Amino acid sequence: MPDSKSIPLAGSDEVRIRQGVELAKHCRFGVGGPADWFVEVRSAADIREAYRFARERDLPCFTYSGGSNLFFDSRGFRGLVVRLIGGGWNVDPDSLVVDVSSGTDLPLLIRNLARLGIGGADFLGNIPGAVGGAVVGNAGCYGQSIDGMLISAEIYDIEADTMFTAEPDYFEFSYRHSRLKYDPLRMVVSASLRFREADPLATLEAVEEELQLRLSKHPHDSRCAGSFFKNISREQSAWRIITDAGMADSRVGGAQLSPMHANFLINEDAASSDDILALCRMVQRGVREKLGIEMETEVRYVGQFGIEEIRPES
Repeated sequence: MPDSKSIPLAGSDEVRIRQGVELAKHCRFGVGGPADWFVEVRSAADIREAYRFARERDLPCFTYSGGSNLFFDSRGFRGLVVRLIGGGWNVDPDSLVVDVSSGTDLPLLIRNLARLGIGGADFLGNIPGAVGGAVVGNAGCYGQSIDGMLISAEIYDIEADTMFTAEPDYFEFSYRHSRLKYDPLRMVVSASLRFREADPLATLEAVEEELQLRLSKHPHDSRCAGSFFKNISREQSAWRIITDAGMADSRVGGAQLSPMHANFLINEDAASSDDILALCRMVQRGVREKLGIEMETEVRYVGQFGIEEIRPES
């Protein structure tokens, strides 16, 4: 299907819903076939119009923001893919609560706030992706995660075509997980996050130091989605478990575990979604057989009709 046809989004002269867009170009993993329909939106009003377009045509939908923690099916998506881009934020100068839209780049947000003397979230400063995805996946590192900062979030209920405010308990947060991670009917439009005063120079230096540490250990130039499997605990890291099980050099087709870090599954040579899924399950099977440990994924897989949880083979 050629990437040529497009339809203006109702109520907008600039936003267009495009047909046949290659999803591989719109995620960090670089994996994904053509979406029947694809649109990039910035506002809540445009989000609602995009989903009205889908309802009128009875189309399956998937919504995401940064695209750093997922991959699409190589056969594409048989419906409408909505991507939240851009964004903005406002700071309450008294409480240092920041209201931020989902499409806002997370590392850029942390650095911009740091320059204003607003910090307390250094651990988020080098996690790629956008704010919406960080909330949905409960992003974090070093024993901290974004759920500890969240005050509330604005949620769009696609089925009911309504917006509502959700407090942290609604999300049922756990390690790298929330109830919205595999929910196709609700999406985070914006979030209110609690920050605190911080020394600008010290904060920026800490974020930069952590970045250099990451660059020394992780294959950040590779096409991947960061850590692929969840750690079992702080003492049982996924990369160590994979290595101890003798799986560190595993490869299927164009997908392989990075020689630099065994928990980074990378698109080394035009990997397909089937390559990634097969390698994922090979690792899960090998770890189970060697160590009796079940490995769960952090990364999301978007099939042809919606989000699908990658479960270990029985």
